[in-house]
Amino acid sequence: MKGNGANHRVFSQRGRGTRLASKHGMILLITTSPRVAECARAIEKATGESAHTASGFRRALRLLRQHEFDAIVVDQCLPDSESEAGELLPALSGAAVLIFMNLAISSVDRVVRDVRAALHRRDQEQRVAMQAAERMLSSEIKDALTGILLSSQLALSEPALPPGAEAKLRSVCELAEQMRSRLEHAR
Repeated sequence: MKGNGANHRVFSQRGRGTRLASKHGMILLITTSPRVAECARAIEKATGESAHTASGFRRALRLLRQHEFDAIVVDQCLPDSESEAGELLPALSGAAVLIFMNLAISSVDRVVRDVRAALHRRDQEQRVAMQAAERMLSSEIKDALTGILLSSQLALSEPALPPGAEAKLRSVCELAEQMRSRLEHAR
């Protein structure tokens, strides 16, 4: 089953300067449950993401090679004959969050709740990781700018510096100061 594509996430401001690229999310349900179509429709309605289904791991692995999914719901009641193919699932799932459920005893509402909670956790983890990467990059840039400023200022203190070189070094110092100032104000 494929969604209607109504939920395109456009570049959106998240937190302090973090942007997430636009994308259309997809969820994969791997189950032989007769309620698969009902679950897929409920997930699409609740999340706005399209839901694809596979009746076994072999079909799921083909879909995983063709598409990128945000979440993969795996029915714990799949036959053991599929277990060998299922062992490849974590390696091929990419950034998708894996959700293992027993669809024989779980209500559709429970499946939807668990999928939404897993997607929310994944979004939170991605946001935290992006913020950490942003802080690390900012720190590395500040360190490099400090080195540029120090080297430029030491070079400017040389007594026999040609006038053309002095003007260029002052320009480098000013640019480095401006960049450092922008980084400080961006925090």
